[in-house]
Amino acid sequence: MMKEVDECAGDPLLCQGGTCVNTEGSYECHCPSGHELKDDCVNIDECTMSESLCPDGQCINVIGAFRCSCHTGFQSTPDGQGCVGETIPSLGCSLDYEVQYTNTEGNVQCSCWQGAQYKSMHSIVDVDECEDNLGICGEGQCTNMPGSYHCMCYDGFSASPDMKICVDLNECDMNPYLCLHGNCENTKGSFTCHCHLGYVIREGATGCSDVDECEFRRHSCDRHASCVNIPGSFSCRCHPGWGGDGFKCHDLDECAIQQHRCDPNANCLNTVGSYHCTCQPGFVGDGLFCEDKDECMENMGLCENGQCLNVPGGYHCECDMGFNLTKNQLACWGKSQPGPVQLSGHLCLQKAQGDKEAKPGSHKACPCQFKGQPSLQSCFLQILFILNPSLSQSANMESSSMPCARD
Repeated sequence: MMKEVDECAGDPLLCQGGTCVNTEGSYECHCPSGHELKDDCVNIDECTMSESLCPDGQCINVIGAFRCSCHTGFQSTPDGQGCVGETIPSLGCSLDYEVQYTNTEGNVQCSCWQGAQYKSMHSIVDVDECEDNLGICGEGQCTNMPGSYHCMCYDGFSASPDMKICVDLNECDMNPYLCLHGNCENTKGSFTCHCHLGYVIREGATGCSDVDECEFRRHSCDRHASCVNIPGSFSCRCHPGWGGDGFKCHDLDECAIQQHRCDPNANCLNTVGSYHCTCQPGFVGDGLFCEDKDECMENMGLCENGQCLNVPGGYHCECDMGFNLTKNQLACWGKSQPGPVQLSGHLCLQKAQGDKEAKPGSHKACPCQFKGQPSLQSCFLQILFILNPSLSQSANMESSSMPCARD
């Protein structure tokens, strides 16, 4: 079962100006009254949407609603969204302004409410506070009202409850997510984001945006490493074949640490940043895969006077009757059996087959596998080791004295 994702909790920037409500598989934005959903919740300008608003005054848009600035002779309704006429009939104070009156001994006395000026019993004029005090609203526009005035505040300011003055809005307190990845500082009519290290302010973006140090080469990774951007910073990773923390990388000897893919019958050679595989003698392939080489099939002349048998990585010989196997088992030597060895005095003489008698010091007196030494008047056994002809054309000679047997 897939786990439900709470998009609202995961992204605090969703539904700005409204309330984010998580739903199964999605989320919904609930906007406050006077707002509509357009990606985020934005204020509706009711004055431009309907010309029928405030017929006896001027419609003024405010956040989440509208207000009527009524014409002379009209006053605002309690909710501020309409205008009604002002008259005091049959009292001698028939004025289109809000006045208070008293009847003293049959005489009507008219007096002005605050914001109106008395000129005569039948003439009361409104005081234009906006004209008399140009800075009365501070950071806003003053609109004269019958007997009063209202302030329409600039962006970043909000009207007091009686709409008599504009006060600075503390955007930082109103929205704790305003400067994500930074510190919010309230200013007069606005705010400033002081971004954390690795973040900057981008035009058209909300809060602080991550800087891609890898893209702009603002990193200190080794030249044998890859730069990976992470939120607010970056990380370095050494390339394959290299070890280290990414800031400093060194060549890995894959052969020494057994981190290679060479065939068991191949030799591993370390190279800078990598390695190379070469099949061992007696095997063929690319080094990653090696198979046995059949020397007997490739060279039919191997094992003369015997039979060549292929073995993994090489071969060995099985000699015919009358021939002897060399120590390395790669050749067969000897064409005949040596004659009897005789002791004559202190000399070791040997009679070769076919000879009538032994002749000390004569090469003819020694069979083919013996070497004559005239100075010693004796024969010494000569053993010939034949190397693999495909590897070398040379031959090694080893001599050892043949023991003599008494008659």
